[in-house]
Amino acid sequence: MGIRKIKKVARIRVIHKVARRICHIVALSGGKDSTALALALAECEPREYQYVITPTGDELPPMKEHLVRLSGLLGRPLIVAGPGLTLQQLCETNRALPNWRMRFCTRSLKIIPFQQYALERCPATIYVGLRADEMGRSGVEWDGDLVCRYPLREWGWDKAAVLAYLRKRGVTIPRRTDCARCFYQTLGEWYDLWREYPGIYADAVAQEDRFGHTFRSPQRDTWPADLRGLGRRFAAGDVPRRRTRGEGCRVCSM
Repeated sequence: MGIRKIKKVARIRVIHKVARRICHIVALSGGKDSTALALALAECEPREYQYVITPTGDELPPMKEHLVRLSGLLGRPLIVAGPGLTLQQLCETNRALPNWRMRFCTRSLKIIPFQQYALERCPATIYVGLRADEMGRSGVEWDGDLVCRYPLREWGWDKAAVLAYLRKRGVTIPRRTDCARCFYQTLGEWYDLWREYPGIYADAVAQEDRFGHTFRSPQRDTWPADLRGLGRRFAAGDVPRRRTRGEGCRVCSM
């Protein structure tokens, strides 16, 4: 659906509730979908939105710069919702590293803080960037005076439409929108971290030594599971083959 048609639909949808002021909250990760959603909403359904982010403190510099630019494009500050802990501090508290069985990072640093923020601002409408080609995905069920909308689905926007809109707006999404260290990462992404941000990679190695756990699963492939051993392979000139990443941390990359 084009921008003009979206604006027309938006005008039809507008209902003014005089009794209570509704808070409009956009769930913004900084990934391609939520970025397109935030920009298109400001363009097509202008109102006083609250753009809420849940950073972990482990974002790479390009991602931090992207959020600053996005705030400028939206003309509003991005609101940080969170427990006041970074990913590293949360690992220290749990004395463990996140893994596919124990995803305390996503729940503690992203899902729960956003839910608490929204619940404290009822009545509210929450805008989530699920696309029209993701009908198999369902959002969070909200109770009471919280309503969830999926405008990208309402507009019929699939991945191609999202990318086309971002190109039109001149917005480039960073290569990584997730944490710098994530158990979902591919070998290629660990290699990039080792090569481009050796300080962060070394800190991740120190975390594995301290907790006695690894970010990578030993059954994942034939490469070393520990980052120290992986770094030795990289330093020896072994470069992993590039492959397309799976879904990864959906909350982080939307």
